[in-house]
Amino acid sequence: MSSNTTVEFAGIKFTGGKIFVLLTALSTLAGGAWAGFEFYDDYRDMKAQIQSYTAPDLSGIREDMSVLREEMSSVQDSVTQTSDYTRDIKNDMRDDLVRMEKIVDRVEDRVKKSEDDTREMIRIADERFDNKRNQLDTETDRKMKALEERLNNRLQRALNNPLAD
Repeated sequence: MSSNTTVEFAGIKFTGGKIFVLLTALSTLAGGAWAGFEFYDDYRDMKAQIQSYTAPDLSGIREDMSVLREEMSSVQDSVTQTSDYTRDIKNDMRDDLVRMEKIVDRVEDRVKKSEDDTREMIRIADERFDNKRNQLDTETDRKMKALEERLNNRLQRALNNPLAD
């Protein structure tokens, strides 16, 4: 179309620029109408789907959840039993440990008493040996003195003997 082109429609004259604007407006209106129709069509489809909707059968899931609850209850009971058993073992071990400590204390006391008795017996034996040694030393000293006295007497007699010169 040239710039001098005019179109007359329903008694209105349109020039080239106005025709372009008119075509743009008409295409915009047609696009809007088409979008409105598509939206309305989607709305009708969705409405039909919503009206035909039936809730899914959840009974299987409910049964599974019931089984899971029972299993969880069983596990909880097992944990409780295990906890009680562990507590009993701990208490028994504590009691055994206390009993063993008492036994060890008694054994230590016996060992200490035995050590004390042994030390006392050694001390008494040392005293006896010392007394015996002292007695022996005293007896030996006495015998040595007697022997020395006898020897001195003999020596004196030998010296006093006139024949010895």
